[in-house]
Amino acid sequence: GRSRIAREEAALLKKADEVLDFLTISHLKDERAGNLSGGQKKLLELGRTMMVDAKIVFLDEVGAGVNRTLLNTIGDAILRLNRERGYTFCMIEHDMEFIGRLCDPVIVMAEGRVLAEGTIDEIKANEQVIEAYLGTGLKNKEAVS
Repeated sequence: GRSRIAREEAALLKKADEVLDFLTISHLKDERAGNLSGGQKKLLELGRTMMVDAKIVFLDEVGAGVNRTLLNTIGDAILRLNRERGYTFCMIEHDMEFIGRLCDPVIVMAEGRVLAEGTIDEIKANEQVIEAYLGTGLKNKEAVS
């Protein structure tokens, strides 16, 4: 009856407060989602995945249009969700610094196929990756200079 619903609602509110604390956005608790910045909205999206206890989270361009400070906060939350709560993240991202901090392994795709897989250092040194994403390989640049 009503008491069961009230208990469930109280439990959900408590969980939501814990999620906001975890993501360091408790101060935005009463703010409308439409008023949040791009980075704050991305933290809110992480919060939504935490409410349903998702174990695999797909993130698309999480760094796009987000200032560096907020991006670090998002990165911290992703690392903690992975280490403390066992979440697995699969992310599409072009910010190599962000990827290097968060991802192991790093898989580079080009034209729908896997181009390279390895640590961030292996990826950064990979001639095919350099060719695909910078347009010209290191060897060509050395020949020119």
